Amino acid sequence: MYHLHGYVTPGYAMTEVVQSSEICRLHVMLLHVNPPMWRRLLVRSNTSIADLHDILQISFEWTDFHLHRFLIRGKDYRVDRAGFTSFSTNVRKTLLSHFRFRLNEQFLYE
Repeated sequence: MYHLHGYVTPGYAMTEVVQSSEICRLHVMLLHVNPPMWRRLLVRSNTSIADLHDILQISFEWTDFHLHRFLIRGKDYRVDRAGFTSFSTNVRKTLLSHFRFRLNEQFLYE
């Protein structure tokens, strides 16, 4: 579904966004996993990238064991954790609505 031509590592998630009004419908699927594993999520457009990270962790029953990132339009968005370096973009203030995603636009979460 998401074609990064070799840049995707097994087990990572791809997200497709369908935006309607103030709700984003996300189709999240794990790449390179058989059988396919995916979730369909409805989140508000005022959801921050940091909150989306938490939503994904909960929806896949992951333990948030290591640092994760979103790759959206070629830019990294990483969640800052206690003891880790600060990043230039504040993911707690970066909302999904800021991106004005197009219908079926895709981004990477790893």
